[in-house]
Amino acid sequence: MIISILGTAGRDYETKEPKTSYYNCDILGKSNGDFYNATDMLVKNYENEDFYFIGTAYAIEFQKKLLEFTINTKFITVKDDSLDDIFEEVYKLLSEDDDIILDITHGFRHQPLSAIFSATLHTFLNNSSLKIIYAKVNESSNQKDKYEYIYLNQYIQISQLSLMLTGFIRTLNFVDTVEVENFDTKVFENFSFALLSNNFEKLEYSYKCLSSTLTMAKDHNQFRHLRELFIQIEETLKEFKDFGSKEIYEKYIILSKLMFEKNYYLLSITYLFESIRLYSSYSFYKNNLISENKWGNVETHYYINSEVIYCIEGKGNKYPNIYDENKNKFNSVFEEYKKLKDLRNDLTHINHKKPQLNIEGKLKELIESIGLLIKNDILKDLKK
Repeated sequence: MIISILGTAGRDYETKEPKTSYYNCDILGKSNGDFYNATDMLVKNYENEDFYFIGTAYAIEFQKKLLEFTINTKFITVKDDSLDDIFEEVYKLLSEDDDIILDITHGFRHQPLSAIFSATLHTFLNNSSLKIIYAKVNESSNQKDKYEYIYLNQYIQISQLSLMLTGFIRTLNFVDTVEVENFDTKVFENFSFALLSNNFEKLEYSYKCLSSTLTMAKDHNQFRHLRELFIQIEETLKEFKDFGSKEIYEKYIILSKLMFEKNYYLLSITYLFESIRLYSSYSFYKNNLISENKWGNVETHYYINSEVIYCIEGKGNKYPNIYDENKNKFNSVFEEYKKLKDLRNDLTHINHKKPQLNIEGKLKELIESIGLLIKNDILKDLKK
């Protein structure tokens, strides 16, 4: 199927007589030659295709007088000043076939742009094999009436990629819906999946792949217009550069900050909650207050974790002496831990009957304060 926007090219502006121009059609695999306009080239080179020509009543009448159209041609009339008409007609036609050429060489002012917007949306949603062509003035020729065809699909791909990258920056989600030449979009989807499924092993590997892709793309001329987006992504994910060398509770702090920045408050507070619990338990292990065997045993991990928290809360049934010897340190941790528990309870059980809570402000303060406790290792050198 051929879809084309009609204009009024094909006559000499001064004499009003029909006038041809030379069209280079090498990229299309069609015969070069003299044609009245791009519409004429399409009709003569794509004889067995179905044609849909979109234009104003004036443009359609103009071309009917100038050219001979085949019986498999349909004309669609739109208003001169309507953006919606072109957009809707092109989008509707794009849904009727899987193999389409859209020619935007002609048309009045906004019409080709509206067609491009429609094509961008359609290919983004349907990932079709649409080809968009345009006959541009051959700059290497001294005569302005010589044109050469180019494909515009690469610009559609860049537009789509920019939308997907912007979405990734804002949400950390990436939906791989388009194949882009010289760019591996799959690495973003893999990273997003590993991140949101809490798969640390795959997260570290997928980050390395993503980082490599960003480095390549920044220096690639094809993606020069997206360079700022690539830099933003690198800045967003900078904490993952040495993620693998971090302790598990340090990783949770990093993820808590990241989720907070993206407004995933429930995820953020969950990571923060686990971070302070794991840090406390690990501090017992580092100070030889818990045996290495018990720490490494997954089945007893949460039991030990709970006992440690009881100790921090001053309920050290299992470790009463340890609590007495390290009371000030435990109190410092418990003060932040209690705030965190209360905030998590408010966030998970909030409803319309409760007053609006400053969740964002309180969570931000807790991320900073708990992060500082862990960074300063407040529970180091615990005494028995």
